[in-house]
Amino acid sequence: MPLDTHGHPVIDITVPYYHDKANHLLAEQWLAQAGDLVPIPPFALPRLDRRSYSVRIRRAAVLDVVIENQYSDATLGSTGGSHGHIADRVVTHFTLRGSWRFRTEREDIPVGPGRLCVRKNDLPWDFEVEHGTHAIMLSLPIRELRLPARTTALGADMSSPPARLLLAHVRTCLELGGSDAATTRNATIELFQGLVDGQVGDDPQLHPALVRAAKGLIETRLLVDPGLSPKTIAAALNVSLRTLHRAFSGEQISVMGYVRERRLERARSELMSTTWTVSEIAARWNFADSSHFTKAFKRTFGVNPARQGASRGE
Repeated sequence: MPLDTHGHPVIDITVPYYHDKANHLLAEQWLAQAGDLVPIPPFALPRLDRRSYSVRIRRAAVLDVVIENQYSDATLGSTGGSHGHIADRVVTHFTLRGSWRFRTEREDIPVGPGRLCVRKNDLPWDFEVEHGTHAIMLSLPIRELRLPARTTALGADMSSPPARLLLAHVRTCLELGGSDAATTRNATIELFQGLVDGQVGDDPQLHPALVRAAKGLIETRLLVDPGLSPKTIAAALNVSLRTLHRAFSGEQISVMGYVRERRLERARSELMSTTWTVSEIAARWNFADSSHFTKAFKRTFGVNPARQGASRGE
């Protein structure tokens, strides 16, 4: 199966609408690219005289949490219920462009740009996708969630603080490398529950999940962002700087204190496993100079980094 630069599976298929066996070609290519990892939902392409149908999906799985960055042209299909397609899941679509439409015998839910839809997928849903639709899909195990009684679906505006925070976290998950999978998975579920419960971004009940989301983001940007700061972290998570600092107030460490701690831990590991000099590692982990790095390292680990590096050959 094709992979992106982060090792996540990718589906990238284009078939002509007007081909007599368009649906067969689509299913054949989907199976060849995705196998059983991304099951194809029962859907069919409309018969159009022009244009081709394209579908692109980038998929990341964090234990039993699944996230997909989806692009699709016009199509119709069904999912959940007796179709057996991820029926034990709660599925959320964040529509960025275009629109989805989900229907059951009792419900008809349009999900245009800037809207999200949460659905229990143990019901049979028919869906319709508009041409050029881009969405982020989040799939969670239904057993882990608390949904309102007798609720099968929820629609909401993506501009609410809980929705913005969850979407920012989910997008970060698509870029995660070696972060703690269990922590990331649990943060996703907590942030989703915050969305369903209608909590706002600075609700103290949401702080543990916000801290986990912030830590996951920090892990992905330790190397690539020398300007990493509480302001940039808060902006990436779509929360206020005040909310971020309040969330960390119960951690016995500040936001930048955590960043420095993780950088020092990474630096210590590299001192013991590489031939890089203290100056090179200090620059690599965005310390002002080797003097500042040496002081911080000795204060944290009780040993001079030069001595730590020398120990790798012992």
